[in-house]
Amino acid sequence: MLPDTQEGRDRLFANLMFDATIFGTSAVLQYEQMYRQAIDRSSDNYTGFFKFSHERDLAGPDYATFRVPNTDTLYSTAWIDLTAGPVRLHIPPTELQYFTLNIFDIFGNPENLSNRTIGFSGGNFLMVPPGWTGTVPEGLTLWRASTPHLWILMRVFAQSADEVASARKFQDGVAIEPLSATPNTTMQSDTPDRPVPPKPGKGPRQFLEVLDYVLRSNGCQPGEAALVSTFRPLGILSDSSSDGKHRDAVSVEAIERGFKDAQTLIENSKSDLGVPTGAGWVKVEKGNYGFNYLRRAVTNTAGLGANVREENASYTTFVDGSGETLDGSAHAYRLHLPTQPPVDAFWSVTLYDARTFALSPNPLGRYLISDRTSGLKVRKDGSLDIRIQHQPFEDGNWLPAPRGPFFIVLRAYSPKPEMLAGEWLPPAIEPLKP
Repeated sequence: MLPDTQEGRDRLFANLMFDATIFGTSAVLQYEQMYRQAIDRSSDNYTGFFKFSHERDLAGPDYATFRVPNTDTLYSTAWIDLTAGPVRLHIPPTELQYFTLNIFDIFGNPENLSNRTIGFSGGNFLMVPPGWTGTVPEGLTLWRASTPHLWILMRVFAQSADEVASARKFQDGVAIEPLSATPNTTMQSDTPDRPVPPKPGKGPRQFLEVLDYVLRSNGCQPGEAALVSTFRPLGILSDSSSDGKHRDAVSVEAIERGFKDAQTLIENSKSDLGVPTGAGWVKVEKGNYGFNYLRRAVTNTAGLGANVREENASYTTFVDGSGETLDGSAHAYRLHLPTQPPVDAFWSVTLYDARTFALSPNPLGRYLISDRTSGLKVRKDGSLDIRIQHQPFEDGNWLPAPRGPFFIVLRAYSPKPEMLAGEWLPPAIEPLKP
């Protein structure tokens, strides 16, 4: 039932669109990437389903796939469609320091098959869609997906040339094999189970088309059916030909306003993603969203592929300990670590240009300092200083900075319990006197 008055319809459609945008933004963003990589054959980075696209070199200043990449792992991506049935996933054994297959459902919720969760011996997994009740073949471990469409973002540790070669070998050893004789690789069928995928675009109408497709092809998560059902006047999961089809000008304007208001809230909330530590750093919240749809929307708008904190605890700062903007044209800086970040894998401190959010070019081609940096000087008590400045500094602890504003990200892979509990925090970055 819709209100009879224009004022009532205005309020209803604006509120519904606002809620649908907050709820559905991460799904729409995931879908847009899936469309480019797995559906649109004319796309420059099309790979289709069930096939990895591998980054064979560590990220540098020209890395364009996404912003703020790390440069201590090789990346790989793949899309999986389970609507036609299960797939077999093979992960080979490795002696590398770290790996993870970060697996996201279509709503951006992460899980991991990693050395933290399965060890370094690898394994063979049967990835099945929600509700699957078949028999697991011998030798396979059941892995139940929360949605039929999945994105795998694989990260494999590498620093030295030998480690890069080993990481590439590991990439090639990871394999995805559909068990169905006719896997859904084209996404062009038009049945109730597989509606034709819409082309993504800007604006509320295209947003609603994509969200409707995602929900029809993937369903919603447990506990969300009541919320999703309220979106039916917008045409979401509606069986009525009138829903979402014949709106008056007042309703259309209200939908556009609700969409814009939600996007404004998401954009203005980016600064609230992290928790200040009191020393200029912000502890970055990770991908455990639950029903916090605003945090999910903000996180995925800032960048897809947010991992869980148990895999990668990270901290970011744009300022020194006094709150002044980090700027290589104004100061040289020191990050004094009385104790190194407590990890089971490795840690790194990476510098990014604050204007481009890209790695900053420098003569050494050095974009981070980590516990694996060649020539790193560590004192006998385990403490170390990282020197951050634009002018050359003859030291393995020098992290080159641009002649301008920059920011720092400290990442801790496989963090130990004391870091997860907040007992270890990075100290303030200190400006050095000339």
